Amino acid sequence: MPISSLLFPLLAGNNQLPQGLLDIISSLVTCSAFFLLYAEIHYRFKFTPSRLFQRQPEIIADAPHRLPPNTPVPILIFIKDAHLFSCELVEVTVEAQLVKPLHPKDERAPLPTLTFQLLKSREAVNKPWWWRILDVKLPDDWLGWAQINVVIDYRIGRKKFRCCNDNYIGVSHAPLHIFLSDASLPSLPNYYYGDLHCHTNATSDQVEFGAPLEAMVALAQAQELSFFAATDHSYDLDDYPEDYLHNDPALRKWHDLQAAIRRLNDTHANFVILSGEEVSCGNARGRNVHFLILNHPHFIRGSGDSAERWLRTKPDHTIAEVLAMLTPQALAFAAHPAVLTPYLESLLLGRGHWELLDLLHDRLNGVQFWNAGRRYEEEGLQQWRALLLQGRRMFAIAGSDAHGNFNRFRQITLPFMKMIEHHRHLFGSMRTAAYVDGKLQLDSLIAALHAGRACLTNGPLIDFSVVTPNGGLARMGDQLKTTGGMIMLNAFSSAEFGKLAYIKIWRGDLERKEETTLYEETTFPHAFQHRVQLPLPSDSNHYYLRAEAITQRESFTVEQGASCRALTNPIWIEKQR
Repeated sequence: MPISSLLFPLLAGNNQLPQGLLDIISSLVTCSAFFLLYAEIHYRFKFTPSRLFQRQPEIIADAPHRLPPNTPVPILIFIKDAHLFSCELVEVTVEAQLVKPLHPKDERAPLPTLTFQLLKSREAVNKPWWWRILDVKLPDDWLGWAQINVVIDYRIGRKKFRCCNDNYIGVSHAPLHIFLSDASLPSLPNYYYGDLHCHTNATSDQVEFGAPLEAMVALAQAQELSFFAATDHSYDLDDYPEDYLHNDPALRKWHDLQAAIRRLNDTHANFVILSGEEVSCGNARGRNVHFLILNHPHFIRGSGDSAERWLRTKPDHTIAEVLAMLTPQALAFAAHPAVLTPYLESLLLGRGHWELLDLLHDRLNGVQFWNAGRRYEEEGLQQWRALLLQGRRMFAIAGSDAHGNFNRFRQITLPFMKMIEHHRHLFGSMRTAAYVDGKLQLDSLIAALHAGRACLTNGPLIDFSVVTPNGGLARMGDQLKTTGGMIMLNAFSSAEFGKLAYIKIWRGDLERKEETTLYEETTFPHAFQHRVQLPLPSDSNHYYLRAEAITQRESFTVEQGASCRALTNPIWIEKQR
């Protein structure tokens, strides 16, 4: 039977549907609303069976998807709901093997598997949230893809159990894959990498949960990130800490998260956590869209698409109302604005997408279109280009939208019945490289993001600027009035991300409303570095410049067949007469 036939009586106001059917439909809504975190398996509707349920806590092993040279592998062991199903952790064994060396000359017979015993003593676990990071030091000459299995022995009562990488039902339990790089991320002075869209365990509900904040800091630092934004959903932050089905008027979860962020920022030098929120609010059509708000000192309510109130999907605030609430130092970015809304989410949660009118608000700092796959990345890029050509001074940022998921994405698809796995939305896989004046700290990072001094990347790095005849310097995000000058571009990649394949500088003429190629190069004397110097164009009066770099397809750390890419924010130029 089509789902529309099932939903029509309910949508028409008929309250006579069987409770079991309402529960099943509600579970479908919930699973369509939340789909990116570690999978919660203990929630069940009354009289609704679950193939995923088991009388054990969730046990998960995770690790970064990449590491720089000579870095121990931080293995995150995460146990949830042990207050419901207590266990005793008996042993943690890691089996590691280098399966795809980085350099062809290293191809040889499979290397032996190394085994590490990590747990010094047994430990009783009976808390809602329990985690440890256990470091594994692999040989320094292991470069390329390593395969790791984390075997966990535990007891529940008198019974002994063993799981490999997780204890979920119906998933592969496949090895964790970690790229052991021969070089650090491409770097330049004053550039810092971060992930500006990710979720912590403040997001915890019927079907998913995220990673603890402190664990995120440790794994972020291991993979060379210097900051991230904690952007939990507004409809999760207002729940009771111990009860995700009811809202807390005192907002204890939100306050606890802010306190934890302040504490970690005080105790971790050269690392910044940005306090943020992914706010659900209303677009121009009254549909729910998601909005990244960073560095705002107050909670903003947004529960229209929370599935907490059956078929009550009216947004709490419009986009304009949210923008009017913000303090001057707050940042506002449209989250994944080009992603299409699935039919059920549109019908049952009142979700929509960012309309052109929504993106024209002056207070909007920019867009975060890079996190949802190549198709939406391209559509988001075209949307951003169209806005730039209309004269909008709008910046772009990147973020993974990770909800935990450092190495593998695990998702409930069919409620209570099925899970899938893949390697998208991994924490730190989509990065914002911010140019920060002086020491990295919260204020200097916020200033850089407000100014648009950043590029987006999943691999190479671009430094992009304009030098004026009198020695002035304009960086990404700047506006410049000048009689002339030189465009300066430095692009860097590495063996991890692939040789440079394509560099382009785009000119967006704001009088003709068209974007054309100012410079393009596809052959490079040096495989991993390229410098460009060329004069500003003399045939345009008012325009912007932006740059792009793409690597060859043999990139190691993205999906097969995909290249790595970097995009800069624009520099706006006005010719002085």
